[in-house]
Amino acid sequence: MAPSLEQEAIKITHELGRVVFVGAFAVNHYSKYRTTRDIDLAIAAPLNEQKLTRLGYTKWQGSKGSWLTPRGIKVDFYTRDVGGIPVPWILKNAVQLKKEIKVVCLEGLILAKHRAGRTADVADLRQLMIHRGGTVVWDLMEEIATDYEIAELQRISKAFAS
Repeated sequence: MAPSLEQEAIKITHELGRVVFVGAFAVNHYSKYRTTRDIDLAIAAPLNEQKLTRLGYTKWQGSKGSWLTPRGIKVDFYTRDVGGIPVPWILKNAVQLKKEIKVVCLEGLILAKHRAGRTADVADLRQLMIHRGGTVVWDLMEEIATDYEIAELQRISKAFAS
């Protein structure tokens, strides 16, 4: 994880309060293999555009919901769900890192990556399963995944474990 993005995550947490980092930033907590130049996060409160502007955030030109932090880092905010996983569940099950940063739990991240299915997400899912597949708490996953998704992810996890 690039030190600058970690510092940015700390600043965002101080500025916005209860947030949980998802996406590549979270992937790098579980398996340090990928670089990223942006940050995706789930936020507890509804997005307050006036507060963001007051804090120095600016809307990213040409996008629906992306913003630039005062330090020029692109941020995507999720207020309802991430890959169909409700934000309240993500907040409740977040993993606390050092320096007050929280990331989505492994189970939520794996399911979100599985559901997204884009090339980068499939690569992320592969790395997560290789490095952490044996530590998935399937009972926790059952709270948010379908039986079919769990069976498929367990099959993938076993394939990478052998």
